[in-house]
Amino acid sequence: MKWLAFTIALFCLSAHSESIYLCKAYSGGTFWVSTHCNQHSALIDSIVSVPGNLPFQQQANLAEQQRRPNGATTTVTTTVVTNEVASKQDECKALNAQVAHFDAMARQPQSGQMQDWLRGEKRKARDRQFEIKC
Repeated sequence: MKWLAFTIALFCLSAHSESIYLCKAYSGGTFWVSTHCNQHSALIDSIVSVPGNLPFQQQANLAEQQRRPNGATTTVTTTVVTNEVASKQDECKALNAQVAHFDAMARQPQSGQMQDWLRGEKRKARDRQFEIKC
């Protein structure tokens, strides 16, 4: 719970990005939300940093792209941002914020399993940065 308060404080300082959550329902389905998954009676599958100035659906599309850097997505992502350069810059900013977020979380007392998850998520973000040449 302490890391959650720290994470919220960290992102309050950064007006350009926010976290959205990929929740896993107890029945097995997944869905994106902007509030913590426990408010929807679900478990957290992923936390992704996205630009705060986009509509929620675009944030969810971008988050899905970040989770699947090979391009395989389950949602239509062609309308995320019309300007390709702005899209790349926004995604690079979001990835930088995501890496900073995972670094901050890793500095907090966490279980070994959580540290492994954070390391894996940070690696995915760094791989995506390299892929799009941030």
